[in-house]
Amino acid sequence: MAYIELRRQIEELQPRVTPAFVEEEVGALLRQGEDVGGGINAIRLVKHLLGNPQLRDVEVTWAYDRLKRAFRAAFEQIPSLYFFEGD
Repeated sequence: MAYIELRRQIEELQPRVTPAFVEEEVGALLRQGEDVGGGINAIRLVKHLLGNPQLRDVEVTWAYDRLKRAFRAAFEQIPSLYFFEGD
C-alpha cells in the first residue's frame, strides 16, 4: 500500500476515534476472540480500523504511530478498557 493512501485513511479515521467508536470496535474484536496474552493488540486494532487485514507490519507500525495519541485519549474515557503502551 502506498503511504500516501495510508496517510489519507489515517486522516479520515482520526476524527472517528472517539470513546464510543473505540469501545464498539474493540468489543467486536473481543467477540471474535482475544489475542495471545489477552485483550486486543494494537496491530490487530489498526488493521481492523483501517479495514485491511493484509497490511504489512511496517505499515501497521507507521499507522499506529500516527493513531496512538487518539487511541490513548479514547481509552482514557472508557473505564472498562485500558491501553498499554509497550517499549
